[in-house]
Amino acid sequence: MFASKVSRHVRFCTSPCHRRFLALVCETSMVDDLHAPGSFDRQSAVVFPDVITVSEHDALVAHVEPLLKRRRYEKGHWDSVILQYKEVELAEEASAVKDIFERIRKELEPYKRVEASWLPCHAIDLRKDGELNAHVDSVRFSGDLVAGLSLLSSSIMRLKPDASTISDESVKGHVDLYLPSRSLYVLLGVSRYSYTHELLPSQALFRDNAVERDRRISIIFRDAKVG
Repeated sequence: MFASKVSRHVRFCTSPCHRRFLALVCETSMVDDLHAPGSFDRQSAVVFPDVITVSEHDALVAHVEPLLKRRRYEKGHWDSVILQYKEVELAEEASAVKDIFERIRKELEPYKRVEASWLPCHAIDLRKDGELNAHVDSVRFSGDLVAGLSLLSSSIMRLKPDASTISDESVKGHVDLYLPSRSLYVLLGVSRYSYTHELLPSQALFRDNAVERDRRISIIFRDAKVG
């Protein structure tokens, strides 16, 4: 299974629940690697559909919305990576939110180092006309894993080789991830460190089908840096 090939630091999980979780990804084909570069590791980017129920989705949105309303949409981040967005760290005292986060983290355990702890989750609210441009998440504080739970609307995430870390012919090409509402994407390995990720605009195509991207909220999960 995938977890056994990721890293020698990974703790394996062979529970029936985890096997079902992985099977969903294989059946729904939410990763389009038709134009993948030669350097791409197909086990470094996965998407889990329907990770939460509709009622859990609504509970999360209801929990996050009041926090986001206190903030204005930012026109741009200092490095211009993200435009027209709000961001807030999430307290997890609310029992419904805590239970959901704990369950997702439990499912993500096989993908991180055993000794790594979890950083607090944060929510990113991106307007329909907002932009998330190509970038590699900072490795200064966070660890080997970045995962995002998609709320409200669907979108397409594109992965491309980071020219600063990959300098040969393998920089050509891209991989697209389809991220419907209630899905969870996971980036690790080369997709975490050597590929940029970005969100495509509304009406971009995934396997020849246009995807309407409206306002979306992402709940971001990260493990802490070890050592």
